[in-house]
Amino acid sequence: MIVSLMGLVELSAQENIFFRDDFDNNQNDWLIQDTNEATTQIVDGVYRINHKNRKGGRVFHKDIYINPKQDFYIEVKFTQVKGTRKHGAGLMWGMADVGNMYSFIVTHDGYYRISMFKKRKYYNIKKWAPSKYIRSMGKPNVLAIEKKRFVLNFYINGYKVQEIEYPPLFGTKVGLDVNYNMLLEVDYLLIKHPPVKINLLKQALDASTKENLGASVNSPHAEVAPVISPDGKTLYIVRDKHPENIVPNQKNDIWHTQLLSNNTWSKIVNAGRPLNNEGHNQVISVLPDGNTLLLNGTYGGGQGARRGLYLTHRSAKGWQKPQPVVIKNYYNNAAFVSECISADAKTLILSVERSDTQGGRDLYVSFMQADSSWSEPLNLGMQVNTFADDITPFLAADNVTLYYSTKGEPGYGDNDIFVTRRLDDTWTNWSSPLNLGPAINTADWDAYYTIPASGEYAYFVSYKNTLGKSDIFRIKLPDAAKPNPVVLVYGKVINQKTGKPLGTTIVYDDLKSHKQVGIARSNPKDGSYKIVLPYHKLYGFHAEKAGYYPISKSLNLLKTNKYQEIKRDLFLVPLERGQAIRLNNLFFDYNQDTLKRSSFPELKRLVKILQENPQMVVEISGHTDSEGEAVKNMQLSEARANAVVNYLITQRVAAQRLVAKGYGETKPLASNASEQGRSRNRRVEFRIIQK
Repeated sequence: MIVSLMGLVELSAQENIFFRDDFDNNQNDWLIQDTNEATTQIVDGVYRINHKNRKGGRVFHKDIYINPKQDFYIEVKFTQVKGTRKHGAGLMWGMADVGNMYSFIVTHDGYYRISMFKKRKYYNIKKWAPSKYIRSMGKPNVLAIEKKRFVLNFYINGYKVQEIEYPPLFGTKVGLDVNYNMLLEVDYLLIKHPPVKINLLKQALDASTKENLGASVNSPHAEVAPVISPDGKTLYIVRDKHPENIVPNQKNDIWHTQLLSNNTWSKIVNAGRPLNNEGHNQVISVLPDGNTLLLNGTYGGGQGARRGLYLTHRSAKGWQKPQPVVIKNYYNNAAFVSECISADAKTLILSVERSDTQGGRDLYVSFMQADSSWSEPLNLGMQVNTFADDITPFLAADNVTLYYSTKGEPGYGDNDIFVTRRLDDTWTNWSSPLNLGPAINTADWDAYYTIPASGEYAYFVSYKNTLGKSDIFRIKLPDAAKPNPVVLVYGKVINQKTGKPLGTTIVYDDLKSHKQVGIARSNPKDGSYKIVLPYHKLYGFHAEKAGYYPISKSLNLLKTNKYQEIKRDLFLVPLERGQAIRLNNLFFDYNQDTLKRSSFPELKRLVKILQENPQMVVEISGHTDSEGEAVKNMQLSEARANAVVNYLITQRVAAQRLVAKGYGETKPLASNASEQGRSRNRRVEFRIIQK
């Protein structure tokens, strides 16, 4: 019975062998070299390491994904043939790089040590300690580590010598730690671990649609960090050490290209100053209006200038001097950072390393405050963040779908690109990340993923089939890989009196919650603007400029539909005596005079105008169409005008500055023969009597 039980245990262990290399060949591509410091070869069924350096150690490793949330077991058998007895060799695991790794080594004078490098600083987990289980020079030793839930056990030749609280992994590299002058022969390396399954997107991307953007965009040099504008018409990239950069053959410069009518790209051009300077320069995000960029670089000038996040806006003469983004209690313990900003300009996603980081760099969220500063970064949580670096975030236009690159989830090699979706407004509750699949992800480092609001194409960097070091590619997305559909609203901001375009700010509100949900800017030259609106909201939007009253627009997107583009010009009316201005976003129930709550954002704008102009006196006039009895229409129009006046009085506007007047159906703007005409005639206006 006991024998049978042991047999079952052994069978279970065999089934869980995830990786084993007996070094019969080099199918796992271990380092083979012959230098002054080390000679390595696979011969006679062993990995022979002759480390000749007398001053330092060396690691020999493979990238093998181990899920740190699951139990695992790593074992290595090796023999020290000759060399020093006092410096040791053994197992290395959880390594991101030589400055972040764990080591379990033994010496042939009978001592073992467990240690850690973190941020290139050395720490003893277990100082040198004697063990009677260590075999002497020329005899094989078997070292093993075993994770069981929250505990890590250490074994020498089958005997447990140490138990510690499980420390988080830094990375996925596993192998040998060999110190100083010694000859080592490794018999095998094995890992027991539940089968690793790549959590794939259900609808795989079609690799046949992967397209190099060609010589008009790519070059023999390195093209990285693509950022596509939400309308899909402008692509910004970084060229590394290009001969036509501001500093030739050095640093990173911003370049841009335009989509042509034949769906190809124009000849890429350097963005010039002030976007580029003598430092490293990068576009992080383009807001939907196309007139605001989030940058990473050093733009302050002078000795106190520091690299960081900056915002720049388009003026009539070009891009303005970038201004720093101020984030509360911002710090980053890592050497690198990557970021993005949401389409509504209200949310930043940051890839940084902080005190509560899970592993390498984690993803954090920061929110814009009333004073235009940003809140202290909040960790997105363990569903998204891993033990590895989680980097190059891209938040889609729906403000829900997040794409990012990580090595901390099962993938096809080095960093892969994943997608996750926000499940609520806490920003810490996310769906399980899905790998975008082998059409995009390769055995190499895959990152920098960006998509327009339509979700039609994804743009990304690849190191395969390139014209140079790295190129920009695009791939057509299946529905499963797309973010939720949105609506792109575009048009011009126009002075209603003169018909001329205006450069100004566009504000859009959720009419149900009465909250401002986004801001944008119109182009100072031609007044053009673009905003992106996710579904499931009733929106009001308008332009704002001192000395004008905005004619608001509304858009009911409560029901989800497909991606679409809708044109809506926005008008600003000069605040002049005698000027009549329609209050567009006022809402009443049919044949009633009670204001709906969705009317309040419009009325608050009128309150603001009256507060800013304390001498202004206005008439609030109600109008109806010709449906029904004229007397009742007159009564309804007057009641609605009074409802607006009463609201303004509750907002501390003096009653003597307000006149309510009902005109019924007597002042139509259009024919009442059609519903469109009748809709124009049903309105509430204010007219400036005194300014």
